[in-house]
Amino acid sequence: MTKKKQLAGVVLAGGESRRFGEPKAFVQYKGRRFYEYSLEALAPFAERTVIISHPSLVSRFRLEQPAAVIEDSPPFRGKGPLAGLYSAMTQLAAEWYIVLPCDMPLINERVIGALVAAAEEPYDAVIPYIDGREQPLAAVYHQRVLPILAAQLIKGNFRMTALLDCIKKRRVTEADLPFAEQWFKNINTKDAYHQLFADES
Repeated sequence: MTKKKQLAGVVLAGGESRRFGEPKAFVQYKGRRFYEYSLEALAPFAERTVIISHPSLVSRFRLEQPAAVIEDSPPFRGKGPLAGLYSAMTQLAAEWYIVLPCDMPLINERVIGALVAAAEEPYDAVIPYIDGREQPLAAVYHQRVLPILAAQLIKGNFRMTALLDCIKKRRVTEADLPFAEQWFKNINTKDAYHQLFADES
């Protein structure tokens, strides 16, 4: 009998959205906010989910929805998504952590299901590899990466790739996820946002 995975969900919403011009997490698409799509995709799999947010947005998140909202843990506050993952792992107990950004509104539970299914020994992480690029912000990480992650932060290596270079990762590609290039589309600018609606027409 296969052991059931203990899964936690992590929505990364700590950026200041300078390129977009306003907090991306709260932008509307088809009547819902971006971050709500991430929560919906995680819901069938995560026993608990936490939103890692910028201090200026925490109160707004807490007013809008029931998921736990936390800031980055000191002393790594404001050091990017690697610090966000560290904060989630140190404040939320789980075996595996499903990580999603707040600006990927086309992501869905089918994608998350495929990533979760691939999360198994001896791998430390499941990383989508789409259109020739790794997607470390929409991935699954085992709790055992925490000390490696912490060591990278202490060294001042704040890039997610610094972590990926030190762990055993399993890649999931377009062969495993048809239409993956569309699902993993980050909406970083207003032009990309408007293109979402143009693609529907």
